[in-house]
Amino acid sequence: MFRKPWGVDLRTLLLPPRTRAALPLVLLACLTLLAAPRLAGAAEPFAALTVTPHGRQLYDITTGVTTMPDGGTVTDTSTGVALVAENVVYLAGRYIEAARAMVDGEFGRVIAAELHVDLESGVLKANGDLSLERDGLRITAATLHYDANSQIAVFAGGVQANDPEFQADRLLLDVVSGDVLLDGRYVYQGALFTMASPEGGGRLELRFVLKDGEPSYDAATQVRPELLRRFAAFL
Repeated sequence: MFRKPWGVDLRTLLLPPRTRAALPLVLLACLTLLAAPRLAGAAEPFAALTVTPHGRQLYDITTGVTTMPDGGTVTDTSTGVALVAENVVYLAGRYIEAARAMVDGEFGRVIAAELHVDLESGVLKANGDLSLERDGLRITAATLHYDANSQIAVFAGGVQANDPEFQADRLLLDVVSGDVLLDGRYVYQGALFTMASPEGGGRLELRFVLKDGEPSYDAATQVRPELLRRFAAFL
């Protein structure tokens, strides 16, 4: 649940002016130290974060929670993922919560009303006015679960797309290859034909391809075993 700030914390206001002025540097130092154990692996997700407030930055010295009611930008310098939101709450090394957020990364551009990043597990969850845009794929859905370690994104709840045109209960996206699996009930509208799942649901593979240099998808009801293995943990 998104935690809304309820004004300025008196525990922050009581700090001396010089201490308040130094807080951004202190917070960045704490964030780097807490993430340090994960830096041993190359491009570990959320391992090296830079946090830039767009205005006020309220730090609770008893809980370590920072609130940016005027919004802010959080950049993962190890992976290039960048989050911009109108309201940000975070606890160094633990989580980031954001409202009215936009995230750009290897997975594409995600826009959502609410977003939560678990910095310990490397999992991003989002919901509300949710959309994804990436090469050859533009979709809307109710929820997103993105595992930054496996680089697999799962969209659920009334998944819809216009190009290619389809509807599905769930969509699994391999961020590395671009391949997609529609899971559950689905209807896929091709240029020459329409594919629909059995009443009880099924699976449809959408293989990422380049046609005349343009990103596109080829649909196949026979899902490759290697793709099922890739998504096994989420099926």
